Amino acid sequence: MPEGNSNAGGAANLQNEALPKTVYKDFLMEIATANVWVASMSGPVATGYVLLLGASEFEFGLMASIGSLAGISAPVFSYFVDRFAKKKKLTLFACLPVRLIQFLMAAIPLLIFYKIMPNPLLFYLALVVIMSFFNVFSGQAWFSWMGEIIPAKQRGYYFGRRSFVGGAVGMIFAVIAGMFMDGFSNKHFAFSSLFLFGSIFSMIAYYYFTRLPEAKETPYPAEDFSIEAIPRKMAEVAKDRNFMHLIWFNATWTFGITLIGTYQNMYLIKELKMSYTLISSYLIIMGVTGLVTTSFWGKAIDKFGSKPVMLFTGNILSITPILWIFVGYAQWMLGVTFFIAGACWSGFNLGSFNLMMKIAPKDKRAAYMAFNTIAVAVAASLAPAAGGAILGLIGPFKLDIVFMQLNNYQLLFLLGTVGRFLPSLFLRKLEETGEGHFDKVVLLVRSGVIEGLSSLINFALVPVTYLGNIVEEVPKQIEKRIWKRKK
Repeated sequence: MPEGNSNAGGAANLQNEALPKTVYKDFLMEIATANVWVASMSGPVATGYVLLLGASEFEFGLMASIGSLAGISAPVFSYFVDRFAKKKKLTLFACLPVRLIQFLMAAIPLLIFYKIMPNPLLFYLALVVIMSFFNVFSGQAWFSWMGEIIPAKQRGYYFGRRSFVGGAVGMIFAVIAGMFMDGFSNKHFAFSSLFLFGSIFSMIAYYYFTRLPEAKETPYPAEDFSIEAIPRKMAEVAKDRNFMHLIWFNATWTFGITLIGTYQNMYLIKELKMSYTLISSYLIIMGVTGLVTTSFWGKAIDKFGSKPVMLFTGNILSITPILWIFVGYAQWMLGVTFFIAGACWSGFNLGSFNLMMKIAPKDKRAAYMAFNTIAVAVAASLAPAAGGAILGLIGPFKLDIVFMQLNNYQLLFLLGTVGRFLPSLFLRKLEETGEGHFDKVVLLVRSGVIEGLSSLINFALVPVTYLGNIVEEVPKQIEKRIWKRKK
């Protein structure tokens, strides 16, 4: 898809044209540098960081729950976002505190090591709460800002490319971060050094944010701020029955995902004693399959809509918790699980983002996003606490099933399977403008898989074909030389 050659300057109205080349570059550079930051300070590394602070399973879940509760502030922030014309300026204001707090996170392990901060959990929790509120604020502003500057008919393409670049960078640096952590015997210094590195890249990503254009100012009716206006706006959003189907889906899906997702890395590190490098290496599989399929899903969404793609990928993702049960008996199963998850999550996340942006009215986008954020926040705050409580309740008990013995983590994964199948009932009720039939997506995926396998087989047979040609040609050349000598 061609990008224009014009440079960006001042306000931009890009809804009906391709992104200018400079904007497109900065759009990708922002996610690339941001994912260096994310890879350095999240995932298995973040789990290990919290374990270093001395958190138990229940405390770990409780901290995740408290951080997620910040989502209830979304209506207040959405009100300001809707009334504030300069979305870029608002996003930059909300993003900066989160970036600065990263440097404090990098200092905590050293403060523990030198016994300056013997009990760091409360301080860490305070930082998480502050960051969570600012993340909600910046999320509201960013969503509205991107909705204004990214062309509506090409969002699948642009966000697909963004996901591809971000995923590639994140995958590479996740492995580097894992190798770095395993190479240090002193984990306090290792975490501080790695988090400082990530903090620096968070500021570089912020710089690329500043280079993106401001959205075209949309006039809104003057209205003084009042507490009464917030529940009224939420009530207006709640009247949209179609949107409420999406809300119920997002809330229940988030609960099912977070119930077990919070503890998967803890299971690998604490129970299976896997190294950061090994976990990150397995994550490459998920990253590669996600990158390879992103472009495919982006085109599928642009052609058939987000809902059918989300239904297809969501159904497959619902069975992956069962595979986690077998990882304790055969660690290579983690590769199989990540392969399936990578291929499906790339399509699901892309579809989810596009569907929200498509359904929310332009002039009420922040209010709609706020309503969704509240629902997801409540689910995301309840699930980790519930998961931690279940793990504690089961405790050392093990369930014997034929040749397997399931511990508390594996029983939680089994329970999570049920929590992922139920949400699709709400998504099926949702109506998306221009959505294609579910069967068409199935046929598209089937043909894509067959074509991919065919290409893979042909690629694998290249050495065999080459050898076959050698075996066939060598006797012919020998025979020619013999006849030449005879002549």
